[in-house]
Amino acid sequence: MDRRTFQRGLGAAALLAASGARAQGSSTRILVGFAPGGSADTMARLLAEGLQRHLNRTVFVENRPGASGRLVPEQLASAAPDGQTLMIVPHGPMALFPSLYSKLRYDAVRSFTPVARLSTFDYALIAHPSLDALNAQALKRWLQNAGAKASYGSPGAGTVPHFLGVSVARSLNVTMPHVPYRGGAPAMVDLVGGVIPLVISPMADAAELARAGKVKFLATSGPRRNVATPGVPTFKEYGIDVEMVGWFGLYGPAGLSNSQVNSLQQAVGSVLAEPALRERLARFNLDAAASTPVELASLQQRESAYWPAVVKASGFTPED
Repeated sequence: MDRRTFQRGLGAAALLAASGARAQGSSTRILVGFAPGGSADTMARLLAEGLQRHLNRTVFVENRPGASGRLVPEQLASAAPDGQTLMIVPHGPMALFPSLYSKLRYDAVRSFTPVARLSTFDYALIAHPSLDALNAQALKRWLQNAGAKASYGSPGAGTVPHFLGVSVARSLNVTMPHVPYRGGAPAMVDLVGGVIPLVISPMADAAELARAGKVKFLATSGPRRNVATPGVPTFKEYGIDVEMVGWFGLYGPAGLSNSQVNSLQQAVGSVLAEPALRERLARFNLDAAASTPVELASLQQRESAYWPAVVKASGFTPED
C-alpha cells in the first residue's frame, strides 16, 4: 500500500467516525404527527434539510401519525430538554385541542418551549363546480333550499376545518351538517363526484383539482386574498364574518435552554429566508413566515381564546 492510498484510507475512516459521532451525539429528530406526503411532512423535511446545513448536525424526520396529531405532542411532553427532540405541529393541537379534549396528555403551554413559527396557510370553502354561489347571500339561499344536501365535508371530526364550518354556518345563520372524512383526499373524491356540495379544507388539498376545473374555491380564510388565487375573495369579502390563518410551529420540550432556543431560531430564520426553499413551500400553498419564540407563544395564546365558544356552539363531543 502506498502512502497516498494509506492517507486516503485514514481520511475516509476519520470521516466515517466523525459522521457516526455526529449522528449519535448531536443528532436531532423532528417529530411529525401525520403521514409522509402531506403538508406537515413536507414542511418538516424541507426544514430538516436546511437545519442540517446550518446547525452542522444530523437532522431527521420521524412520522408518528394517529389520534388527529395528538401522539407527537404527547411524546414530546416527556422528552428530555436536550435539543435532540423537536416537533413540527399545525395550530390545531396547540390552539384548538385544549378546548376540545378534556383528557389531553399534554399541556399546550406548560409542556413545551416555543421556538418559531415556520409557515402560514389558508383554508378554503371549496364547492362542486355546479354550485353557483358568487357571494354569501347566494350560498345561504342555496343552503336553505337544498334540504338534506346542505352539508359540508372536512378532513375529520374535531379538526380545524370541521370547526371553521361551524363558524361559517353561524355567520350565515343556517344549518349546515358536517360530514367527516379520514383526511382531505377522500373528501375531495366525494366533492368531485357530487356526493357532497362543499368541503372546508386547507387550500393545498384542492389546489390541483381547482386548476383542473374539477372543484372551485368560493372563498379563502385569510385576511387578504391568497397570492395563488387572486381572483378568489376572502371569507369576509365573500360575506362570511370568519377569518383564520393556519400555521405550523416548531417546539421543543419544556425546559429547553435559552441558548438552544436562540440557536434553533436563528437557524430557522436563515433556512426560511432561502429563496429556493420559499419557492418549494409555495408549491404546497405554504408561505414561509419565521417568528420569534415570543411571537409564536402570543399567536398560540390569541388563537386559543377563539375556539371555546365555537366548540361549545357545535355541541360536538369527541369520542376519545
